[in-house]
Amino acid sequence: MARKWFKQGSQRLRLFSKGRKSAGFTLIELLVAMVIASIITSILLFLVVQLLQTSQRESARSDTQREMQMALDYIGRDVREAVYVYDGKCLTSSAPADGTCSGLLTTGYLPAAISAGANNLPVLAFWRVDPLPPKVDKICTDNAAVYTTPNAASIAAIGIIPCVSRRMYTLVVYSLNWDAGSPWSGKARIKRYQMPQYSYSAKTAAETTPGWLFPASGDVSFMTWPHDTTGTDKRLIQTPTSDPSNTQVLVDFVDQKGLSTSAANDAVCPAPVATAITSGYVLTPTSAKTPSADNNRGFYVCVKGGESKGNLNQEVSIFLQGNAAGRPGLQLSTSNVPISMQTRVMTRGALDKAI
Repeated sequence: MARKWFKQGSQRLRLFSKGRKSAGFTLIELLVAMVIASIITSILLFLVVQLLQTSQRESARSDTQREMQMALDYIGRDVREAVYVYDGKCLTSSAPADGTCSGLLTTGYLPAAISAGANNLPVLAFWRVDPLPPKVDKICTDNAAVYTTPNAASIAAIGIIPCVSRRMYTLVVYSLNWDAGSPWSGKARIKRYQMPQYSYSAKTAAETTPGWLFPASGDVSFMTWPHDTTGTDKRLIQTPTSDPSNTQVLVDFVDQKGLSTSAANDAVCPAPVATAITSGYVLTPTSAKTPSADNNRGFYVCVKGGESKGNLNQEVSIFLQGNAAGRPGLQLSTSNVPISMQTRVMTRGALDKAI
């Protein structure tokens, strides 16, 4: 009986062991399962990466568009207060043949980094009226008695300060700059340079900015500045400087090539209106800087009414194209995400605010 029971127990163990072997996976089955899982995981990872790249690209485009709109609004507000805007005929490095202006970009009129920089193109230049800096304004307040009881000390303190209007003329120049390297990451950027009569960071309160000259006197006009009617340079301090106090980058990630990559001059201004008081818009600057494979037309303006010599308010159309290339996830050399926008401004500045 015991022998029979032992024999039956041995048979059950063999059947149990055989059943467990048949319930496992073979090596081939495991390899097939791993391959299928790898394919599914790769597809999912690819989709995730694509979604992240798309999100990053759209975020870069959105950020660039917002910054371009802010820059365009800032420039528009700045130009709206202009009393005179130079068009492409006068924003040149030499006086035109008709002698109407002196050529604002002539060597020495502006800092070399602004007017003659290898990777810098002046685009928009105008005069506006600003309040006197606080230190200079205080001189006017402290010596106000000079107008009722003149004395030598008060007269000397006031000097040429326009204390009656408490306003001064400031020359503003916007330029397209494409210097490479840190801290800028975009293809190009917009720089803003200003030359006020008195600097807010002057060492002495009433120190005149080097290179500045009153632009609306009897013998010097906006168009001929800094020359008088005889063509003589009238500036007393003739070495304009460019430093962090008067030159700042307004916005980065501006396109360098502009709207087209095939034409040397792809900028187009609105067609002139036959009934207009003045002639049509003048492309400013008149040509892109060379030599360069790029058109340098990511930023340009069209100026109307420059020939009025400041007697009429002018119209300025501003064209700006951003490019998100260079932002995180978008390589500067291979990416191209252009964003174009424009605005039109009527200047409303009035002459004789500063005397």
